[in-house]
Formats: sequence, C-alpha cells, structure tokens
Amino acid sequence: MINTYEAYLKHPAGNILTVEDALRIYGKLAKCIEQCTLEDKMEFWQDLLKRAAEYSRIRNGWETMSREEKMDADEGRTLSHDGVITALNVLSRIAEKEQVDNSWRSELGEERKRIGDFACFIAYITGISNR
Repeated sequence: MINTYEAYLKHPAGNILTVEDALRIYGKLAKCIEQCTLEDKMEFWQDLLKRAAEYSRIRNGWETMSREEKMDADEGRTLSHDGVITALNVLSRIAEKEQVDNSWRSELGEERKRIGDFACFIAYITGISNR
C-alpha cells in the first residue's frame, strides 16, 4: 500500500494532526518564541529544528526498512522522539516563564504519535522554507 495523506487522516490510531492544525500550532509556536526576550532563545529554537529533522529522517526511512533494520533502529528512533518532546517542553517552559502565550503546547497535547507527526510537519515547514 502506498501511503497518502488521506490514509493518514483515517489512521486507526486516531489523534490525527491535520495539516491545518499543524500549521496553526506551528504559527503560534513561532510567534511565541519571537515574543520571548531570552537572549539565547534561538539556540533552543534551532535545537528543536535539528531534533525534528533527525526524527523525521528516521521516520521517513521506516517505510523502506526491513524488519531487522527496524529492530536495530527502534531505540534510536525512540531516543530521537524523546529529544523532540524535550525540546518542545523547554520552549514551552521558556514561554511560560516569560509569560508569553504558549497555548500551542496544550493544543499539541501529550500523545507521542501526535507529537511525532508534529515533528514531521516542522521538518516539512523548515524544508520548504529554505529554498
């Protein structure tokens, strides 16, 4: 079966993140970070972008991996995913400390699959923006 966005929207795991939702949440996140005054905020932002790109690279390769390759890569994928969650939480804490709207974090939620999807959207947005 060839993966399509339409199939993703019907995924039985549920808690789907649509393109529209991802763009809205990303827009709120970007605005939030722009409003923060922390001097090294861009280092934290770039950390998120790097972690999202790495996780997305691993996840994109999943479809073409053999079962053995997946077993070998699974721990790295989990660690990469954990890194994305940590980076998002750090940015949320920065915003909270600076009393900047970080409603994007509650909109994104805590469900791992949804956060992983968001990481892929971040990599997509970053990729097409850097032409």
